[in-house]
Amino acid sequence: MNKILILKNDRVGDLFHAIKGINSILNEHKDHEIEIVLSNFSKDLKFLFNINNTKTSILNYNLNLFEKLSIIKKIIFTKYEKIFILSPKNIYFYLPLISKSKFYAISVKDLKRDRPFNFLKKRLHKFKINDRTNKKIFESIENLIEEISNESLTNYPNLLNNDPPISNILNKNLHLFDNFIHIHYKHSLFKKNGWSIKSFIDLSKKISIKTDKVFITSDYGNNNYNDEFLNSLSYINFDSGLSNIFNNSKIIYLHNIKIYDLFKVISLSDQVVSPHGTMSVMASYLKKKVIDLFDITISINSFREFKPSNNEYNFLILKSASDKVKNKIINFL
Repeated sequence: MNKILILKNDRVGDLFHAIKGINSILNEHKDHEIEIVLSNFSKDLKFLFNINNTKTSILNYNLNLFEKLSIIKKIIFTKYEKIFILSPKNIYFYLPLISKSKFYAISVKDLKRDRPFNFLKKRLHKFKINDRTNKKIFESIENLIEEISNESLTNYPNLLNNDPPISNILNKNLHLFDNFIHIHYKHSLFKKNGWSIKSFIDLSKKISIKTDKVFITSDYGNNNYNDEFLNSLSYINFDSGLSNIFNNSKIIYLHNIKIYDLFKVISLSDQVVSPHGTMSVMASYLKKKVIDLFDITISINSFREFKPSNNEYNFLILKSASDKVKNKIINFL
């Protein structure tokens, strides 16, 4: 059986930018043996690729010397028909020098330097350039990856597995997850814009008027703001496996929810309200209505590189915790 290698050891959000392209590769090569390389950040999403002819392996996001040597060894001793470089790491662009495989790649044009150098591009069978120097509207990463992955230009059905293995604590409380809105608290973004935990909970209460329940998640960790949620709200604690649900509670905090449980929760949600990142791109993949609370102070490329194909994806610039801003968010629901 012919073999295909897909190199995508990136962060979770970056993986979902490539999902459509990976799905095209899977559709076009059902008679191939396919290996997808994920990162230590995205390894818990390997259930997506639970398909007969597909397997996953894990490398660190930042490759150490041993891992670089292991990739070189893999390329030398395994005959791959095609290799897709979907994580534009420098070491990957040197692989065509030691292999006769057809290489398909996303390259990067940057202000500091291009990846790869021009002489290495000549060894690629097909590539697309993510031009970060272009301030005009340009193609998204999703589209660029799809263009090098979908050779027949076909609108393929989704072959990926959207049914993750969930934890016992989520399974025990699964009956609660019906007719709800999921909202994510990203501490750095809300704090920068003057939001206190009290202001955020007030927003959650206003949102709860429009739905049966609101489920809150926050950045993974055990910080002071996590404790505030645990002390003031009903909660399900995914670290301890314990839950404390008040009678008639409409707002429930999901503390340190694991990635596969998070995927399940988002798949069951009616809407997702979240700063730009893992939650929003995962919800976009699952075709949920999304309000992306966008931070205009981050790189403009983050806005340009992600243009969701989901028609119910809305961007809203987050500002101060005034009632006017809260009402604007509510009106988007």
